[in-house]
Formats: sequence, structure tokens, C-alpha cells
Amino acid sequence: MFKPADKTELNQISLTGMRAIVLIGLLIEAPRTLEEIREKFIGFNIMEPEHSDDILRIDLNTLRIMGCDITKANIKTGYKYTLLNHPFSLTITDEEFNVIKKAYKWIKESANIELILEYHELFNKLAEHISDSETRETLYGLSVLKSFDTSIVKTLLEDCRWNRVLQITYHTPTAKENSIKNVSAQKLVFENDKIYLYGFDLDNNQSIVLNIKRIVSVLNRENGHENIEVKTRKVKFFLKNFGITRIEDNENILETNDKGYLVEGVYYNDFIATQRILSFGSECTVLEPEDFKHNIIEKLKQMRGVYNV
Repeated sequence: MFKPADKTELNQISLTGMRAIVLIGLLIEAPRTLEEIREKFIGFNIMEPEHSDDILRIDLNTLRIMGCDITKANIKTGYKYTLLNHPFSLTITDEEFNVIKKAYKWIKESANIELILEYHELFNKLAEHISDSETRETLYGLSVLKSFDTSIVKTLLEDCRWNRVLQITYHTPTAKENSIKNVSAQKLVFENDKIYLYGFDLDNNQSIVLNIKRIVSVLNRENGHENIEVKTRKVKFFLKNFGITRIEDNENILETNDKGYLVEGVYYNDFIATQRILSFGSECTVLEPEDFKHNIIEKLKQMRGVYNV
């Protein structure tokens, strides 16, 4: 947060003001003892080792006069000074929060996982500096990653970047026991407020999509395998109307007429392709390939049987 000051430049500024700025920064980070503050000040070259602790007490009182609520250092606080409140905290009105919420909802619909992570960290950083506890908790809860362990997400992103081979324990809701999978990590995707690991199953020689919340543990990581060819699924379909659904990067409109759109999409595997096609409902007609078209028809028949339509 801070770096040592150049003493040749300190003659041009108020040392009292400099210490006040540094001190409030230190107390915002964490409660501090007088000795901890002293060590930091000496390390930043804004206090000499021979200076009295009275200077530090004066600096603390200066902040109090400025409106900072700082506890006394006693046995109850572990002899640390704690900053309870200060006049430099952020305030967000209900109207401003609603604007942030609407903008975030729109952005996350087309954002990749890296951008979603950046917004998560931004909300957390802003929340740290908001004095109102209710507003602070509301801002913490705005991020779609609030229920995820972001350290795991970041590690999986790195695995995908290097196409590492992961041996994982995976929980499938329909299975009685967890399974062990050896997967070449390909891509991490954020979709419908869930995060999926796109990978290549080395045991079954096929591409798979795994919900990362069902990954129980990663047993081993190895360097990536070369020459892994992921077989994508190309689907051509006619769409009457996109509705509120946006065209994806992997989809291309081949032709447009007054009846709708001829679209060709390239999807990671059959599962992803099927999800996408079914999301269009009755607005979509699959044209080719024939085997995929047949699978969609069978899927619709099964769904009709389940719901007795």
C-alpha cells in the first residue's frame, strides 16, 4: 500500500499530515499496536527510531479530531488501536446501488469468467470502505461468485491456461458414489450463474462439461497432453426469433429473411449444443446434422413423456 519515503522530498511536505495519511491507511488495513505503528513509520522513513511514542499518540488524536472513531489500546483490544469508523468511507445511495445492480446484470450475461472475477473483487474492495453495514453486506452479496471459492476458480483458470491434466473426484447427483476422472482442462465458462469446466475425458476419449461445484477434490495435477483433439458439434438450425437471447460468439447467421434466421453454431459437445437448441423452444428447427436432429427429437419425446404433454 505504501513505500518508503525519500527523505530529500520530506522537507517539501508536512510530516504530520503524511503520518496521518499513513496511519489511517494502516488502521483501515488492520488494528495495530503502538509498536506496530512505530515500526511501520520507521520503515517508511517518516519517523526516526529515537522519536518518542508521544508523536504517535498525537497522530492518533489528530485523526480523532478529524472525525475518526478509534478505540483505546487496552487488554480488551489486545492493546491494538482499532478504527471503527472514519469520515472518508464511501456511501452508496439506494438509487446508485440500483444502477450498479442493473448494469452488472446486463454485463454478466455476456462476460467471461475473468471479467466476472474482476467485478467480484471490485465489489469486495468497495464494500470494505462502506461504513453502513447493511449496504456493505448488500454489495458483498451482489456478486454472482459470492457462493464460490474464488481461489479454486483462479486455480482452475490457470489449469485451463496450461491445459493441465487433472485427476478429480466428481459427484454426479444421479450416481450412488463419486467417480474418479482424468480430465485435460480446456476452458472455464460462466453460464446461468454457474461455472463449468470444459475438458477432455482421457479415459473415455470424449469432451465433457463439469459443474465445478460438483468437483469434490483435485487428487493430482500434471503437465498438459499434446495433440488432444476436441471434437466439437456443428449444428445448422432455423430460428424464427432470438427473443431476449443473444447470439453467441460461436454462432454465425448464414442467412436472414422475413421468416427468421439461418444459423450455424459450433459447440463444445453434444450436451452444450442440446442445451442451447432446447433453450430456443418452439422458435427453433434443427436442420442438420441428421444424427443430432434425431437426438433432439428423442429428447423432446422424453420430455413430453415426463410432463405428460
